Amino acid sequence: MLRLIWLYCCLFSLALSATELPIEKYSIKGLDSALEENVLSYLSDTLQAEPSPYLKQHIELQTKQALKALGYYQPRLKTKFVSKQSSTVVELEVDRGPATRIAGIDVTINGPAQHDPEFMAVVSSLPLVQGQVLDHSDYNASKDKVRSVILELGYFDAKWAQSELAVTLATNSAQIVLHLESGVRYKFGPVQVKSETPAGDFIRGLQPFKLDDPYKADKLAHFNLELGNTPYFKSVRVHADVAKRANGVVPVVVEILHKPANSYEIGGGFSTDLGAKARFKWSRPWHGERGHYIDSNLEISEIEKEIRFSYTVPVDNPINDVWRYVAGYQREDNQEINKTTEKLTTQIQRQWLTSDNWVRTAFLKYEREDFTLGEQADKTEMLLPGVSYARKKARGGMTPYWGQQLNITLEAGTEKLISSTDLLKVQLQTALLRTYDTRHLFYTRATLGAILVDDISSVPVSMRFFAGGDQSIRGFQYESVSPRENDELVGGRYLTTGTLEYNYQFAKSWRAAIFVDAGTATNDFSEDLSVGAGVGLRWLTPVGPIRIDTAWAVSDPDKPARLSITIGPEI
Repeated sequence: MLRLIWLYCCLFSLALSATELPIEKYSIKGLDSALEENVLSYLSDTLQAEPSPYLKQHIELQTKQALKALGYYQPRLKTKFVSKQSSTVVELEVDRGPATRIAGIDVTINGPAQHDPEFMAVVSSLPLVQGQVLDHSDYNASKDKVRSVILELGYFDAKWAQSELAVTLATNSAQIVLHLESGVRYKFGPVQVKSETPAGDFIRGLQPFKLDDPYKADKLAHFNLELGNTPYFKSVRVHADVAKRANGVVPVVVEILHKPANSYEIGGGFSTDLGAKARFKWSRPWHGERGHYIDSNLEISEIEKEIRFSYTVPVDNPINDVWRYVAGYQREDNQEINKTTEKLTTQIQRQWLTSDNWVRTAFLKYEREDFTLGEQADKTEMLLPGVSYARKKARGGMTPYWGQQLNITLEAGTEKLISSTDLLKVQLQTALLRTYDTRHLFYTRATLGAILVDDISSVPVSMRFFAGGDQSIRGFQYESVSPRENDELVGGRYLTTGTLEYNYQFAKSWRAAIFVDAGTATNDFSEDLSVGAGVGLRWLTPVGPIRIDTAWAVSDPDKPARLSITIGPEI
């Protein structure tokens, strides 16, 4: 019995000692970086596996497949397992052999699509070049591109008559044959709304195509986006009912779900300018028979309190062609600069979209304001007709990687018509966002403003210019950059601020930032520019980037560094 136990232990120990160490990495010789990277991607599933004759065969097979994908069909391999202290390194010597080149390309389109310039432009730009080294991904991408575009343009009956990649090893050459039968291009058929809705007229008004127009998928995408941007619908789905296509026509289906009659939102946040914030919103997205909609907002922070009510009357387009009536109350109590304001506002707006895609808003507003600023305490009332133009483009949703915007506002008041003073105010705001090589983001913004008035002290405080803070010149306290009288801030008649910022994305949801801000609020530009600079982090979240910055007042080194926290997209 003891001898049997002793024999079992010996066999068990031998079995343990025979266990191979897991593969930790590969050492590849004989390949350029592109080929080596592709080989390593094919071999990624073998890391941490234990060496064996079967695994060696698998490694060599995967290596050959990786090289074949990039045009090298006849490689020679030497594979060796080298044991280190706690792991195994696979040494792979590769002679990639001769390259297989594209000897001939035959791309033929039969049917009406051969006369479609938009489709044929795509065909002519396929990444297939006679004489270049064969890359299977280019071949597959070309097929996928042709198939994708032909469907986007409405050739729903299109099919491959022949699609072939033939390789001749004896001559190291490849022949590509792509023959497509396009069939007819379908036209837009009738639009069918699947559920009962009082918004039928608006749905038809937003339709970007007419009956019997040639089908194009991006028009359906635009239609879907426009309906989703209206205040009426909780969800929208617009699609072509391809299964019911007939006689060259494809019907369009609109599926919608209305928002509830009343909706409520409660939220909160924080910024270093205004402190902790709370927000309550009530809206009625459809009121009456013609799609009027109502919004009310209550926002409370440590410095500002505001309640705002708006009633919107659509004309033709409920997004950009509306009348809007607005009333509100705002209070600001900024003890850091001895500024207190209370303002009542009523306003009527007419908003519409111009032919070159500017959102133009003409308005007439009445404002009554009580304020204290330093040693000045006063009451004003202003009747201000004006106009604004705004245009914004962005890509990337709540975390944009590309964007640009421009806003211009002009308003005026006169003592001859209610206002406390004669003035003309103009303000311009612009921003630009660009991303290069996916990781490098550049952001710049600028704000310019001017008030033409005889005496700045006669202008309501809420209309004067102040700079400094999270959205202005970081490193300086909120609204702390302004002309002074008797060492008290008085607000300026001119404003100029600018930002240059660079972000580097070092992880999936994180960016590092460096920036410089500069500008001034002034009456005569006699002051030096205020300059702030700093570093920060950007945490990319579903609600937009959370930006955490530390900034220093470069032009006033006696000031301490300031922390800045803001939430939301740059544009």
